[in-house]
Amino acid sequence: MRLKKIIKSTLSQSPQVILQKCVRLIQQLWQSSVVQKLDFFRPTYTQNFSQTTTPLDAYFTKIPLDFPAEESEKILSIAELYLNHTFDLLGSGWLQVRHGLDCPGLEGYRYSMNPDQTIDSQGAWLNRTINSSNKTYSKKIWRMISQDYIPIDWQLDFKSGYRWQEKKPSSSCSPSPLPGVDIKVPWELSRMQHLPQLAWAYGLTSQGEKEASSPETYFNEFRNEVLDFVATNPPRFGVNWSCPMDVGIRVTNWLVAFDLFKVQGVSFDPKFELAFRNSIYDHGLHIIENLEWNPVVRSNHYLANIVGLLFASAYLPRSSKTDSWLAFSVQELIGIMDEQFHPDGSNVENSTCYHRLSAEMMVYGTALILGLPDHRREALKDYRSISLLPGLKLRKAPLPFFQIPGLGQTCPLPPTHFEKLEKIADFTRAIIKPNGQVTQIGDNDSGRFLKLHPALFKAELNEIQVLYQNLRNYTGSESIPAYWVEDHLNHSHLTRTIDALFGKLTDSSETADFEAQIVRDLAGGMTLSSFNPKTSTFHPNTNTHSAWDEGQQKLDELPPEQCNTYEIFAHEHNLKSGLKYICFPDFGLYLMVSPKLFLSIRCGLIGKSSSGGHAHNDALSIELQIDGIDRITDPGSYLYTPSPEIRNAYRSVKAHFAPYVDQLEPNPIDHNLFRMQDRAQAQCLYFGDKGFVGMHKGYGFPTYRLIQIEEDRLIIKDGIDGPKKLVSLDPLNPNHGLPFSSGYGIRLH
Repeated sequence: MRLKKIIKSTLSQSPQVILQKCVRLIQQLWQSSVVQKLDFFRPTYTQNFSQTTTPLDAYFTKIPLDFPAEESEKILSIAELYLNHTFDLLGSGWLQVRHGLDCPGLEGYRYSMNPDQTIDSQGAWLNRTINSSNKTYSKKIWRMISQDYIPIDWQLDFKSGYRWQEKKPSSSCSPSPLPGVDIKVPWELSRMQHLPQLAWAYGLTSQGEKEASSPETYFNEFRNEVLDFVATNPPRFGVNWSCPMDVGIRVTNWLVAFDLFKVQGVSFDPKFELAFRNSIYDHGLHIIENLEWNPVVRSNHYLANIVGLLFASAYLPRSSKTDSWLAFSVQELIGIMDEQFHPDGSNVENSTCYHRLSAEMMVYGTALILGLPDHRREALKDYRSISLLPGLKLRKAPLPFFQIPGLGQTCPLPPTHFEKLEKIADFTRAIIKPNGQVTQIGDNDSGRFLKLHPALFKAELNEIQVLYQNLRNYTGSESIPAYWVEDHLNHSHLTRTIDALFGKLTDSSETADFEAQIVRDLAGGMTLSSFNPKTSTFHPNTNTHSAWDEGQQKLDELPPEQCNTYEIFAHEHNLKSGLKYICFPDFGLYLMVSPKLFLSIRCGLIGKSSSGGHAHNDALSIELQIDGIDRITDPGSYLYTPSPEIRNAYRSVKAHFAPYVDQLEPNPIDHNLFRMQDRAQAQCLYFGDKGFVGMHKGYGFPTYRLIQIEEDRLIIKDGIDGPKKLVSLDPLNPNHGLPFSSGYGIRLH
């Protein structure tokens, strides 16, 4: 059955697409056979890219360090954890990641594959782990590390205990080798998104902040961690080169942290800077040779490839190759804007958290292009063609330049790019609830591009054990003075960073928001003219009263056993006072918002080309907040590949407050954890001042939901026009008593 579906899907595509995929498959087979074999006999490190003293370019001119006292405490406290190589990623709890770690296990699966290593300063221990062709350079890099440094185990899934091998070709690293194993854990650590926090800590301690390590400790830690990674992760070997997306995110975080240290006056030794530049080149080379491009659907992975390549090529010394990389990444960033974001500014993945991830990449990539110095802009006018995947082509030089709206300058980004960027911010602004969190739709793997200032709050150990089921046996450590929890649903930084580019922040708010200042600095201090995009208040063809009347009549005509009615009461009246109706029909999201009410309704397609990669079975589901208190919430995600059963439980209609027929799913959930056929084809029939009416056909018959707002209550009427019976839902227990998370790796009671 699976082979039949694959054949049918292939034959439905154009001959050109089939040819491109066939050539791509041949290239991958070549890579996995010939190139892999050669890699065992020749070094995969670049050692001669930059033997000169030509420095990396710099893009930051200042660093904002006027943090409030409570923010300084957070930064220094978190930085101390990172100095001890203690991380909390994907619901792991704060753990010190090292060789020989006794891992806690995941969902009953626990592996012991992490033996203690006898680490020596000369690198003899690497003879046991690094393939022979890379040992010499690996040990050379290792000998540059401080002797008291304790290495991080970059190959370890420090939740389950499974460990990949440094000697194994990256293309051969299985993402799901055993039950309970999560390849995202080492990938997430290898993104090294904690490094910018070390730069902040350096700045604070340089200004005389007390109760922290010396300033030198932080830039030495940055230096040692980078060298540790380079020495123990030869290009194209081990788990951390197997996903080009993570390579792109890692190289960006390296460069941003490096630049933040340099602008504060830090001088790194020439040997480190040479090794660093060579590794940046290795990252760029790996990305361009392993682009996650697809002739049909290009996802956030490809966007991460492009933005990572953009940062690498914008910082590296100029050469014919890096100039071409820069031109290609600028060209592709322009094209992928409309591939990743709908006309209304929402993301095509149909996940509000993936909207944040892709938007972060887009805003930082845009800012970097705006801030390109003159010699980089000249590179975009005179570059050479490069070899690319079939179907990809770098246009002949020069790239076109456009007038920047409101400024007497030009750049390679067209005005439509900035207009869409502003809409992206408006989408995020609209989905933020009064408590500061966004309405959660689709997958949430807590993914970020840069974490310059993550939203954190402090909790006690016993609170964590009670709140998170997966941490009920977590005991913490004496080295963890405070348990900091990241609020993955707080996306307010995204609107601020984009608003900063458009000059929408007040002087006082911009001064207080150093993340916004960083984006402005990256963009060369430019302030763009606002396009003042207006969020649609009504769906164009669904606000006629006749559509509402027809919806009500249809539900009234159905037999009582085929209908359910729910009333959710507010503690106070005035739910309708100041009520606004906002919709994003491209995404399939309808919002009713007042000072007392936040209601989101999911009703639309389930992803780009209806592929449903990060979509859930949430047709006609809602999230509800009254008086700032969550009453009904969406489940997010807990795991992806470690447990297909749990993955599908979170995608199931049973995990959402939506019309539900026992033992049925609106869209089939099968073996493919990142694909879902859109059988439901949900439609909004009415959205306006009377309420909402929607319908889908996922159960084989029209299924309706009508929502009406009264001053003191929310009324929901569900019905199915066929010989089925809807399960009666409990608004006080909207997820059927199942323990669902608010983010990847965090399983709530």
